[in-house]
Amino acid sequence: MSRLGFAAGIAAFFLIASPAARADGNAGLKAYQAGDYATALREFLPLAEAGQASAQAAIGQMYLDGLGVPKDPAQAAVWLEKAAGGGNARARAQIGALYATGTGVPQDEMKASYWLLKAANQNVRQSQRFMALRFYAGQGVPRDLAQSFLYAALCAKQGDPEGQALLNQLATEMSPEEKARAQALLQTWQPSN
Repeated sequence: MSRLGFAAGIAAFFLIASPAARADGNAGLKAYQAGDYATALREFLPLAEAGQASAQAAIGQMYLDGLGVPKDPAQAAVWLEKAAGGGNARARAQIGALYATGTGVPQDEMKASYWLLKAANQNVRQSQRFMALRFYAGQGVPRDLAQSFLYAALCAKQGDPEGQALLNQLATEMSPEEKARAQALLQTWQPSN
């Protein structure tokens, strides 16, 4: 056997033996959708441990809802925060909501706003509504009616009636300068990754 063939054989062995290599996100998703949460967890866990944000988010959701594992908001928060750090928009929205309510983590308005703002900037409608309300009230962020208007307009554009109601309210409360700033923010806003 040549050195090249031997090296290829060793590499193949480690790939086959590696739990992350054997894990299959598609199989995990199919199992999850079919309600086979034990299989989903078995498929997702090696991927999540290897840093795959979507697998981390799925495991966090499983712990949050008690699907195939005991319901454990603290464990859910661990996985969701990892997924949020990896850029997963849904996980960012969920961990932000957990920090806002103190579910599974100590309540922390600044951390809640940090994660919700990241999700809002990834065009997550519910997070846009939450950030519109947070900027309006100065909750975890400085009070800023122009920013509130921006996020209310973004979620209203996606058909959110609460966003539209806040947008209407802001129109009556904002100064002409705040309205101009809000329009400028809206015109230059781009979703982020």
